[in-house]
Amino acid sequence: MKVLIRALLFLSLISLGQGTVLAQNYLILQKGANEKSRITYEVGDEFIYLQEGNDYYIKDVIREIDRDYIALKENVLSLKQIKAIDIRDKDERNQTLANLTLLPIAGGTLLMLAGGINSLAADGGIHYSTGVWTTSAALIGAGILIKSLRYKKFKVGKKKKIMVITVEASE
Repeated sequence: MKVLIRALLFLSLISLGQGTVLAQNYLILQKGANEKSRITYEVGDEFIYLQEGNDYYIKDVIREIDRDYIALKENVLSLKQIKAIDIRDKDERNQTLANLTLLPIAGGTLLMLAGGINSLAADGGIHYSTGVWTTSAALIGAGILIKSLRYKKFKVGKKKKIMVITVEASE
């Protein structure tokens, strides 16, 4: 009986000591040393890129990330072959800018609606004052201007780099 207990205890200690180490590679887009604006891609993410020698963007899905290459569903790329990456849907800062775009456009539209309803109630017809026109036009114009400021492309160059980082986790 003691031998059985010792054997079970020994086997349980061995199984506790054997953990598996999992490693996940991430593709990082970073400008300079600023870590706040990092954009991270992992296996399974959609990847839209401009390859060296092409003048059009290609849309693909990442299957594997290695130190020297990226295996996509339709292609295998060296990191040096990538000229630019389309980051419109990937960059989190674009979500903030999209929300900031909506506010002035909606405000300008509501101001036009309120001005029309007020003139209809007061005069029986729809008339807009110059203040309503200029303020609503300024708000809508500001919203359209903010929309054009969104981040669209990550062009690989001197300060902008593509890196592969391996993160290991043990179970």
